[in-house]
Amino acid sequence: MRLIIPKAGGLLIALTLILGGCIETQEQREQRINQLLNEAEAHLDEGLTDSALAKFGLALEENPNLIQAQMGMGNIWRQRGDYTKAKLAFESATEIDPNDFDARYYLGHMQHLLGEVENAIRTYLQALAIDPDSHVANRDLAAAYLQTGKPGDALTYARKATELNPDSQESWSNLAACYSLLGEYESAVDAYRQAAELGPLAEPVLLGLADAHIRLGNYTRAINTLDALLRESPSSTAYERLGFAQFKMREFEKALRNFRRALKLDEDDTAALNGVGVCLMTLYIEGDRTNPYQRDQALDSWRESLKVRPDQPRIIDLLYRYSKI
Repeated sequence: MRLIIPKAGGLLIALTLILGGCIETQEQREQRINQLLNEAEAHLDEGLTDSALAKFGLALEENPNLIQAQMGMGNIWRQRGDYTKAKLAFESATEIDPNDFDARYYLGHMQHLLGEVENAIRTYLQALAIDPDSHVANRDLAAAYLQTGKPGDALTYARKATELNPDSQESWSNLAACYSLLGEYESAVDAYRQAAELGPLAEPVLLGLADAHIRLGNYTRAINTLDALLRESPSSTAYERLGFAQFKMREFEKALRNFRRALKLDEDDTAALNGVGVCLMTLYIEGDRTNPYQRDQALDSWRESLKVRPDQPRIIDLLYRYSKI
């Protein structure tokens, strides 16, 4: 039998044909990645977030530099409340494209929600360098500065947020808080009123409005605001502020009741303890000092306050002076 030995050239041609069928072109690879991304977006539209995550993950295995996939995964984790995973995804997105506003803003937002406020401030500033007219970035940067006790730094961004979106209650509330902390109480009340026109105010905002009224001597308005708040959401702070406003109106018995209500909710509320002491001592003095029980209870209340917070020079002075009467 005669053996037929293929020529070398024929083997190479055959091998090339076989390999050619296995090699994926760049165009085919890109089409497959786009298909994965399209399927992920379709799953999102259907609310199938687990399936969307899987498709985004497969796409990233093919190409780790897909900002669409990183943003998609980040938004899913964000909406689920897993801010740590969301932060990592948005961080990766900013590395892929440092000038992508959404990636930068949402990274800052996740840092903010995770309590990394200083990092959030830096990231919000970077986002605003990309888009200075972003309402949400101006709004959230103002809020972050307020959280760090920097109302002066917050003010510019809070103002701009209200200009960019006058219908944002949160932006007006931030602006009002800035003005209050800076001692501009008239402007604060105006901003709180703008916020109130956009819907019911949250408890901290109502407390801020009441405090601004108190600072301006508008005690009746403060009392009305606090009464409305307490009907919906009783708190030691609201009762204490109500007691303070009533004390300023010389309604000492009413003030005393509300300071005591505050202490039922928080026995360590030093402002309420001090308020009880001041009311009782005032009633004692104005009653011609005929009820020593009031004096003794006032002194005891101040002593309790100093146990909770010893660094109160004014209360120490009151205790020293009135212990002698």
